[in-house]
Amino acid sequence: MAVSDKITINLFIGSQPQQLTIPREKEGYFRRAAELINDRFNKYRQGFQNQSTDRYNAVVMLDIAVRYLQQQEEHDTKPFAESIAQLTNEIEEVLGEK
Repeated sequence: MAVSDKITINLFIGSQPQQLTIPREKEGYFRRAAELINDRFNKYRQGFQNQSTDRYNAVVMLDIAVRYLQQQEEHDTKPFAESIAQLTNEIEEVLGEK
């Protein structure tokens, strides 16, 4: 019998249990993501007391989305690929290969 490529895990996001069926190889990502969400949630709950759970959830989602977009921008390799392609073309023209 083949080992399933899916696994069911239980995570707590805030105080809510979540049962998820995920690809086995991504379990670590899901567990670390839950930890990140809970850490951010607790940070905002301690810093800004007496807010609704919906408010904390919204701020945590916004915080994580901003961090994600910053990471994407910082690791965008498209400008480098375009520069390399342009330099390659210039080198080929100088060498008479085009």
